[in-house]
Amino acid sequence: MKLSANKLRQHVLKMVYEKQSGHIGGSFSLAELIAYLYSEYDIASDSVGTSKLILSKGHAVPILYAALYELGILTDADMAKFREIDSPLQGHPDKLRLPYMHATTGSLGQGLSIALGHALAMKLKALNKLCFCIIGDGEIQEGQIWEAFMLAPKFKLDNLVCFIDSNKSQNDGLVENILPLDPLKDKMESFNWDCLEIDGNSINEISTAMKSLKENGKPKCIILNTQKGAGVSFMNDPAWHAKAPNKDEYEAAMKELK
Repeated sequence: MKLSANKLRQHVLKMVYEKQSGHIGGSFSLAELIAYLYSEYDIASDSVGTSKLILSKGHAVPILYAALYELGILTDADMAKFREIDSPLQGHPDKLRLPYMHATTGSLGQGLSIALGHALAMKLKALNKLCFCIIGDGEIQEGQIWEAFMLAPKFKLDNLVCFIDSNKSQNDGLVENILPLDPLKDKMESFNWDCLEIDGNSINEISTAMKSLKENGKPKCIILNTQKGAGVSFMNDPAWHAKAPNKDEYEAAMKELK
């Protein structure tokens, strides 16, 4: 089943509006990537031996819930429990409550280390599967990320694909004003990663990048140049990191997405 990025955005918008809580900006910037990954890989599974997706920037989990809903795995009743106490649809991924999440994340900086462990286990078990990890550009300010960047090449984890959602903003403002990252691609290559930089809001570019990956003993990094709140003209702003829309904003955004 081929998922539509804007359809996923509509589900996210509805969830956050109805609960007046959640993260729209960073969910929207990932919509094309999530539509592609859930369409092309066996990550919508709670089974052993499948490809894995670790959402290290766990606050963007609404976009994963949207994908699982489109695939018929989550129901309307499930979606109505978004961010409720003891709900399987927490504000960050909770593997214990929802096994379709492959890791419990939310404390930033930890997801890549978890993904590294999954990728290494896949190698040891000779599984022909990939482990995907999504981190935010603001999240790279966490030191543990760089420890994982250093360790992955040691184990020749060419089955590990790290996506950096470079939407240029984080909770407190613009990344370039808080802690600049450039030249990020050069840094990744100096750590002995294969690294590509693409338009992360283009499914065609994502598809081309994925098809170009090689089994050469190097972990993979794909820098996604995205827009915060992509898909809605007035949401490309750090203010929409964790802002819930009012009725007028909700209707205007939904109109654009449709």
